[in-house]
Amino acid sequence: GLGETIQRRGSTRRFAQAPIGLAELGATLWAASRPVPGDVPRGLVDIYMSAHAVEGLAPGTYLYRGDAHALDPLDAGDFRHQAAFLCLEQPLGGDAAVTLFFLSPLDAVLAAFGERGYRLVNLEAGLAGGRAYLAAYALGFGASGLTFYDAEVVRFFLPRAAGADAIFVVALGRAMGAGGDVLGLKTIAAPTRRS
Repeated sequence: GLGETIQRRGSTRRFAQAPIGLAELGATLWAASRPVPGDVPRGLVDIYMSAHAVEGLAPGTYLYRGDAHALDPLDAGDFRHQAAFLCLEQPLGGDAAVTLFFLSPLDAVLAAFGERGYRLVNLEAGLAGGRAYLAAYALGFGASGLTFYDAEVVRFFLPRAAGADAIFVVALGRAMGAGGDVLGLKTIAAPTRRS
C-alpha cells in the first residue's frame, strides 16, 4: 500500500539504460499531475520530458498535457547526452528512461499572485515531483530529483517553453544494482526531427 511505498522510497543512484513501459510512464504522469487539494491555484507548472527508453514511445521531447492525459511531441531524437548536460552534467539525467522537467511561467504567476506565486509554483512542482517518486516506486522502478542549469533547460525546450522558468527535475527509470543488474523489474504521434 501507500504506507509501504513511502517507507521504502528513496532516490535511485544509478539507472540502467533499460526501458519502462508506456503504461508505467502514463500512470506516473497522471499521478504527478493530479491537482493539489484545497484552495490553491492549479496548473501553474507544466511537465516537459525527454524520453530516452519508453516502450511504445519514440525517443524525443514531449510536453505532457494533464487535462487530456496526452503527450504533445516536440522534437524527435536521442537526447540522452543533452538531458545529462541539462542536469548539471550528471549522468543520471541521461541514463534514465525519462527525465521530467517541471517548468512554470514564473513572471506571469508572480504578476498574478505576487511573491506568494513563487511559493505556489514550488509547492505544485514539489508535490508533482513527490508523486512521480511514489508512483515510480509503486510501479517497481526508480526516481531521482536532480539539480539543473535553469536557463539551459528553458532554452532546450524552446520555442514551446518561451516565458517559462525551470523549477524542478525528476529522472525516472530502472534502477541498477551494484553488480550492474537491473532492479525492480516488475497512440501518440511521433515527434518531428529538430531542424
